[in-house]
Parts: sequence; C-alpha cells; structure tokens
Amino acid sequence: MKVLFAIIGLLASCHAKNLVDYRVALSKTCEKPKNCTTSGLFCESCSSLVACIQDDDTYTKQNVKTCDYGEKCIKNKCTTAQDPFCDGIADLPFPCQAVGIFPDPFYCNKFVLCVQTKDTFKAYPNQCEQGLGYNIGTGLCDIVLPNGVCPDDEYPIPLCTELGHSEALEGKPQEYFICKEYGRSNDVMYPFIDVCSEAKTYDNYICS
Repeated sequence: MKVLFAIIGLLASCHAKNLVDYRVALSKTCEKPKNCTTSGLFCESCSSLVACIQDDDTYTKQNVKTCDYGEKCIKNKCTTAQDPFCDGIADLPFPCQAVGIFPDPFYCNKFVLCVQTKDTFKAYPNQCEQGLGYNIGTGLCDIVLPNGVCPDDEYPIPLCTELGHSEALEGKPQEYFICKEYGRSNDVMYPFIDVCSEAKTYDNYICS
C-alpha cells in the first residue's frame, strides 16, 4: 500500500504545474525589456528590435525592426535560434476583459486601451511621453519618473503568488486583477485585469 501511495505521489508531482508570474519568468530567462539607459541596439521584446539614441543625458527609443514570422529577437538581433522564454512566454498580448484604460502589468510608463468589438475586446497598447509614468488613479501619464525611467523590479501590478491571487488595483479600487494561467507553449501566471460594475469597489473577490 505504501508503494502504491508513493507511485501516486510521484505521478502527481510529475504532472503538477509549477507556475510563476510571467514577469518573474522573463527576468530569469532573458534580458528584461527596459527603457533606454545606454546607447545601442537591444531587444525590447522577443519580436521587437529597438535602438537607443543618446543626446547628452537624454535617450530616445526608435523601433528598428519587428522580427519576421518564425524569428525572435535574441541578443540584439532577429534570429531563428531557439530560446526557452521567447518560444512561449514573451510579448504576451494584454488580455482585455472589459472596456477601459488599464495599466500595463510590466511597464510603469505604458497603458492599454481596451475597446469593444463585435464579439470580443481589442487591446491598443500606448506609451507615456519620455520621463512620465502612468497613474492608475487618474488614468493619466502624470507621474514624473526618477531619472526618467521605471524603477527596477517594481511593477504597476503586484506579482502573482499563486493561481487565483486577486487584489484591487492600488489607487483605483473598482478595478482588480486575478492571476490565471496564460501562455502559448509554456504556461505562466498573468494578472488579468477586470472592473466591478456600477463603480463598486473590489475586496476579497466581492464587488460591493
């Protein structure tokens, strides 16, 4: 009987998913998308090659290339090489759940406009002007960033600690996130953002 339980436990452990927040997976497996702090080429995402142009103490970012189908941006160039992160986790489209303007979970200076289409929602990513961050409370780019860039390892939405982890957004309690599975070839956790109806506030899975 003990042997049977041991086998069952082993099988369960083999099939159990050890999911992590997609932002944690990103930081562990490849260079984190970032604002310009040095000049040169770098991969902003697994599909986007950008150039950072320095003019005295000011940096501007210019899109150089969107990698062709079948290619990924790895080590500052578009290539067909394999990469464990870019093959399944990177550059996840923002999953709109409702109409509105929402913070990008990764970047403090980006936000997403979600609009209603015929039978679903469509996401339109946006970025604040240089040196400004998105303010969840006001819905505006009115936060002056220290040194003009997003702080390292600080995210607009808290990291997912487990599936079902859910909290109201700081500064806008009628909006909330809930951590769900999300990925293509590699599953990860992602904070899906939603809104309570009729301007109700969210607390512990209840809109009231």
